Amino acid sequence: MITYFNEKTKFDVFIGDCINALFYVDSDADPEAFIDIEYLDQMENNHAGLCTGDKDIVKIQISLNYSFDCGDKIKYCDQETASNIAHELVHARQFIRGEMNDYDYVWKGFDYEGIEYAETPWEVEAYGMEKVLVDLFWENNDD
Repeated sequence: MITYFNEKTKFDVFIGDCINALFYVDSDADPEAFIDIEYLDQMENNHAGLCTGDKDIVKIQISLNYSFDCGDKIKYCDQETASNIAHELVHARQFIRGEMNDYDYVWKGFDYEGIEYAETPWEVEAYGMEKVLVDLFWENNDD
């Protein structure tokens, strides 16, 4: 069973829906792993989120704000935060399934070093699934 810790209850239903869709729909597998979700005021290098881990434990960090080059800090709206969470949960699934790791550019046994980061298969999948998950579950969130 996938268990997770999320300090912001506003996203609990959305996260639960995403986890069910990512890990249990169309799958007989019942993986055992823990996902820790942490919210930061602002991440280094203006990142929206970061996911690291392995098959057992995954750590997700989500930025609540971003900055423009001029230094103005802007808060992500709830839908943007949900999108960032969904994106990182897709990466969590990739780690838990052993499709990728956080120390090289290997994906499902193939080396993608030298490929533009945004064009790597794990990012293409995460960006594609993030939109689907937000469209399916965020608009139906009653919070």
